[in-house]
Amino acid sequence: MTQPGRRQEEIREKAAEWHVRIDSDAMDWDGFAAWLDADPAHRAAYDAVALLDAEIVADREAIRATRPANDATDAIGHGAAATFRPRRVRWWAGGGLAAAAGLAVLATPHVRFPSTAAAVVYRTGPVETRAIGLRDGSRIVIDRNSELALRDGDSPEVEMRGGSAYFDIRHDPARAMVIRAGDYEVRDIGTRFDVIRTPDHLAVAVAEGRVTVAEPGQEGLLVGGGQRVDIAGPGKEATIRRQDADDVASWRDGRLVYDNAPLALVAVDLSRYAGRAVSVDPAVAGLRVSGVLTIGDGSRLVGQIEALLPVKATVEDHRIRLVGTL
Repeated sequence: MTQPGRRQEEIREKAAEWHVRIDSDAMDWDGFAAWLDADPAHRAAYDAVALLDAEIVADREAIRATRPANDATDAIGHGAAATFRPRRVRWWAGGGLAAAAGLAVLATPHVRFPSTAAAVVYRTGPVETRAIGLRDGSRIVIDRNSELALRDGDSPEVEMRGGSAYFDIRHDPARAMVIRAGDYEVRDIGTRFDVIRTPDHLAVAVAEGRVTVAEPGQEGLLVGGGQRVDIAGPGKEATIRRQDADDVASWRDGRLVYDNAPLALVAVDLSRYAGRAVSVDPAVAGLRVSGVLTIGDGSRLVGQIEALLPVKATVEDHRIRLVGTL
């Protein structure tokens, strides 16, 4: 029978092995995901290894400063002029991991700097979507009529400027992504979720994993798989409701799927495809939509809503307004 201490050591060794291999072109992502899901202790061990690695690399100058100036060899390089390797230094379990822990004790509190990577702006038109691959294998898919700016640095940063985007992020605490959307930040270390932003509305729907949605410096809300948070209205009220994981970012399949969703929230999606802003008369804003809408070229979405609910579309100053028919 394996002793608890020995089992923990084996888990740490395996976590370190995965972390060493994570940058390899031959990385077995399916095997890694299966190992993480097999036992909560696996994910905890991997996070501990990855976070330790990130802290050591972030503080490499402070660590090096603690070493005697006349050392003949460096802990990583050789000779007095040797320097630390670039980020993602890997530490094997056992003696290597213990050595890493010893170095971490010497580190001073680290200072986080903004990413130095250049921002690249991505925009899509009324009939196109776009997929973006990140350095670590993560992926972003941008919906129609959307715009975001991406800095794919050590810790990726995204400014969601408008529209919608789907994020499929590799699990790596050393590369936690931050998405800024107006007055809020969405923070993630590895999951699948959709972000929708309009001038007065933010929605985050999570298919798998967890994200935090918060104002900068605040604790914020934790949104888990199968949940969606909407932040809207004059008071920026946040509403969390159930969201079927399979229906998150269903626009990628040319569909919009709703389960008892308020018409006011559906109008946010309609605006993205109709080519003009869609608003809802307060008298019918609470009507609920359940069903599947076919996006097509976007021109028939409002008609589908008229067929489902007792509303009609009026056009005012190139804007569409949904009003009641009763």
